[in-house]
Amino acid sequence: MHYKTLVKTQKILKGNAMSGENDIIVGLAGHIDHGKTSFVRALNGFDGDNTAQEKERGITLDLSFSHLSLPNRNVAFIDVPGHEKLIKNMIAGSFGIDVLCLVVASDDGLMPQSFEHLAIANILGVQSCICVLSKVDKVSKETLNARKCEIESVFKDLQIALLGIYEFSALTPESYTQQITQALDLVPKPPNRELGMLMYYIDRAFSLSGSGCVVTGTLLGAQITQGQKVFVCELNKEVAIRQIQIHDTPSDTATPSHRVALNLSGISANELSRGMLITQKGFVRGSNFIDVYLHTQQPPKNNTICQLYLGTQRINVRINILSEGENASFACLCAEESIYSVFWQPFVLRNGNILLGGGRVLNPISDPMRKKDKIPLLHRLLEKDFQNAFKILSKIHRHGFGLVCATQRFGLSHSQAISIASNITDIFFDSKDLVLYPLSELENLKTQILDIFLKNKNALVSAHSLQIKFRWASLSFLQDALDSLYTQHFILKQNSLYLAKNNQIQNIDEYISQKIYSIYENQKFSPIAPYNLYDELDIDRSLGDRALKNLCLAKKIVRLNHNLFITAAALNDLNVLMRKIIKQHTYIDITLFKKYLPLSRKYLISYLEYLDNFQDIYKEEHKRKLKFT
Repeated sequence: MHYKTLVKTQKILKGNAMSGENDIIVGLAGHIDHGKTSFVRALNGFDGDNTAQEKERGITLDLSFSHLSLPNRNVAFIDVPGHEKLIKNMIAGSFGIDVLCLVVASDDGLMPQSFEHLAIANILGVQSCICVLSKVDKVSKETLNARKCEIESVFKDLQIALLGIYEFSALTPESYTQQITQALDLVPKPPNRELGMLMYYIDRAFSLSGSGCVVTGTLLGAQITQGQKVFVCELNKEVAIRQIQIHDTPSDTATPSHRVALNLSGISANELSRGMLITQKGFVRGSNFIDVYLHTQQPPKNNTICQLYLGTQRINVRINILSEGENASFACLCAEESIYSVFWQPFVLRNGNILLGGGRVLNPISDPMRKKDKIPLLHRLLEKDFQNAFKILSKIHRHGFGLVCATQRFGLSHSQAISIASNITDIFFDSKDLVLYPLSELENLKTQILDIFLKNKNALVSAHSLQIKFRWASLSFLQDALDSLYTQHFILKQNSLYLAKNNQIQNIDEYISQKIYSIYENQKFSPIAPYNLYDELDIDRSLGDRALKNLCLAKKIVRLNHNLFITAAALNDLNVLMRKIIKQHTYIDITLFKKYLPLSRKYLISYLEYLDNFQDIYKEEHKRKLKFT
């Protein structure tokens, strides 16, 4: 970095240091035994090889976490393994890091895992790297300069910016650490990606005496607060955050891009495992199929089985190639378990110990559609052309494509999704329910509504009543269809009701009351439920409810329960029948009643319960009997 840039960066960092906005997560990468653990120990005294197995074998088996307090920020270190068989832990560690720190032994130079760690970081979108040349005491100046040229050359083919190369020796660490810590204090922090929601992949889960379940991970997307309820996707379970800890310090709130430990209530550590996603309830759905943009050195064969690394998840997937180019392709990744992902999320694919490549999630909830329709959609998503993506999806989902899922599916807030959808001219957009419909479906809906009036000239409908028939359509969509038909003079309108042009009803309320009573009179002991009746008559629900209420007030109809209405005359006949059965058999129950009146249990139970209103009837277990015989 140039001096002026350093001074400018330092002023910005000092201005925000107290808020923690400039804290960074540094991922330590490199080949086995290149000195990552020794380097961290020199910076902050942390011994990453903290298990007996790690100390005995002399390598870092799992992710190690530590931190370093600097004048302008706190630096969290993730020391990831360098051994090729432990590469999956390196991938887990790379998720969410701000800056890569590549440690290269001066006597070895770049080694296989050095290149693989760089490739993985490049796939995961890490933007910057500082390189530490360790063991400089073991080589000459000429060798050291050659190593630096070698490292600079490698970065020319990467999307990662090399911010500097620093020397280090574990024999005299104090001679080198000041320059390195200054660089870490001033390295620019990449802007947090606005996810619009909380994302926290678990990398460890364990129990602490007196505290209970504790998880660790990297916080992304949104802040998290003590007492907040969060959702564990894989378990479909809501839990609460009892305590938060950042860098060994308790906190009421944690902000994105921090290593965070959460003490959870309402769940056991045994239920949790690495890779599980904690987010907000209702924001993320799982899918067994995700559509991706895939970069590989060589195009993979169709139906190849490999391992997907996404966040800290590791899932076996099958690759279904949709279209392929020289080094990139669209593909659908298929899994037997649900994959919880979001739009533009980076991932890595491996086949055993072989790195296949990686890419970006384009469609976290893969839509069932033909390949010829899906390829244009994936092109639009890759270009982040959401307007045309919305058009395609609305045509595929003729009965409505919901934008409630816009955060997960497109990385958009609801306001952003509404703004885009509102500017599309050839679709219908319900901005209240956040649903898109193709205009062709609006015309189909209008035709079906006209069919109702053709079949029943006395139909009295509203958007609410039509929703019984067209459950897939929102109220706004139905209302627009009705208003369009009225504007085109195909139907009439009276207050909030829509009528056929040849409708001859003089008094609507009187007509509905007579019609409802007539139907219930004919159905006698097995009356239809009100809402089914309204659907059969093609009348508005509020109109039918009002008519039933008036019939009940006039005591022409009796309401026995929420959905059971019967004429007073029929109920009187039932009372006579049930008492006749009791006198003949000394009791009545469902089994006996059904022999005389073969109806479903819902009717018989309600009628028997009606008997309980009479003082001369008493209940003995499941039998009703007369008190006086």
